[in-house]
Amino acid sequence: MTREAARAIENKLAFECKKDGLQQRQDGSWILRLTVHPNDMKMRLAQAAMGTRYQCVLVEINDDETPVDHVAIARSQWRDLGPTKQAGIRCSDPVFWAFLSEEKRISPDVNDHEAAAQIVRTLCRVTSRSQLDKPGFQASRVLWYGLDQEFQAWKALQSRG
Repeated sequence: MTREAARAIENKLAFECKKDGLQQRQDGSWILRLTVHPNDMKMRLAQAAMGTRYQCVLVEINDDETPVDHVAIARSQWRDLGPTKQAGIRCSDPVFWAFLSEEKRISPDVNDHEAAAQIVRTLCRVTSRSQLDKPGFQASRVLWYGLDQEFQAWKALQSRG
């Protein structure tokens, strides 16, 4: 753990709050209003001067006080779409285009949906992405899922670098 992370943990203000309002200003900035129960209000926060800056981390909690696992929910929703819809969504994503250009190198410039779709069809050995959902194309589905996992790993590496 870095020194900054340790200092942040030592100095945190942890309390439960509820979202009470959200408003956007003309300049594009947002006003987020939170309601804090009196028992949870920290004096250090209450007494801080207006304009005091904070780094804020919010974790949605279930009724049993456990964190909501949005990552698992998103994964489940993604799986429920099926490979044809997944491929359609990916082929519309410029980040996916960059992945195909840099990692697959089938075409030097993948810069639109159709170019990405052609590469996906080639890599998954189908003539139409709709075949990814059809019986008899299990091998193509496996290729799609592998390609999507490669993309997710590549994207994670890009965000770290």
